Amino acid sequence: MAVRIRLKRLGKKKQPFYRIVVADSRAPRDGRSIETIGHYNPIPAHEELVIKEDRLFHWLGEGADPSDTVKSLLRNRGLILKYELISRDADEATITKEMTKWEMARDERDKRRAAAADERAKKLADQAAAEAA
Repeated sequence: MAVRIRLKRLGKKKQPFYRIVVADSRAPRDGRSIETIGHYNPIPAHEELVIKEDRLFHWLGEGADPSDTVKSLLRNRGLILKYELISRDADEATITKEMTKWEMARDERDKRRAAAADERAKKLADQAAAEAA
């Protein structure tokens, strides 16, 4: 039995809400699941991701394969890196150090993206002002 970690859609029309579940890969998207290990709310006003890390690491250790979307969510939270460190039998100090380094790199990346977005917005505003004149 191939096991996948994937999203199960809930919520109303145009207001999605997902559960992160462990399911047989042959089961339908919203069908039967083995275990619920978290939830994800993609609505931007209150976007949240809650995952039971111990159960996630258990299923990854058992060979469960995360879907592409779940893998990107986990990567954005740093859980893929943490699992890799744990699976290499790293001690707690090393895990903490590497996670701190990862968070600093993520913050730096976010600052650069925000600065680039501000620069693009300023450039577009300048072009609009030049065309208006």
